[in-house]
Amino acid sequence: MKLSKIVAATATAAAVISLAACSDDSSDSKTSQSATSSEASSAAEAAPAELPTAEELNAILAVATDPAAPVEQKVATVQGGETAPELFETMTASKQESGANFQVVPPILPGYTPNSVLATVNFTLPDKEAQPAENVEFIYENGTWKLSQSWACTLIKNTVAPEQIPAMCADPAAPAPEGQPAPEQAPAPAAPAPEQAPVAPAPQ
Repeated sequence: MKLSKIVAATATAAAVISLAACSDDSSDSKTSQSATSSEASSAAEAAPAELPTAEELNAILAVATDPAAPVEQKVATVQGGETAPELFETMTASKQESGANFQVVPPILPGYTPNSVLATVNFTLPDKEAQPAENVEFIYENGTWKLSQSWACTLIKNTVAPEQIPAMCADPAAPAPEGQPAPEQAPAPAAPAPEQAPVAPAPQ
């Protein structure tokens, strides 16, 4: 009698433990699936479904330098553009004054991060051969492709005078051209000592 009670109690305990283990496994599985789903969702938001075409990237550069485009559209074409709207005034003015033209050519390659691509941009001036700039980076940000800030500044520096470069692209290590002390003048050479007149001979 006692033996049957012990066996029954043992079986009941084993069943409880088994149910608890199954419950924990189910909970862990749901947590793992939820975490995996969340990570996949974040990755999908950060990276685009496919690489952009050269035509799409050319359209971005066209808006950035279009004098008729509103500022609200222009700031969405360059990484960090909303913090430096004067950048686009410089880009537009440099294109109009110099006649410079930027053209993205295929292929478009995956970039350094999942949300970036690299492209070759041909930089041309009137009556001059095209100069290719390789590995120009475009960033996928807030659901749209943008020219990276570093490359926007590189293109500007190649088309405008140093004093026209906006603060966003200025080199902090470069010394200011104004306010430098004037170089010291070398002292004037000393005048040669006058020659003495010859001494007359004594009379004999």
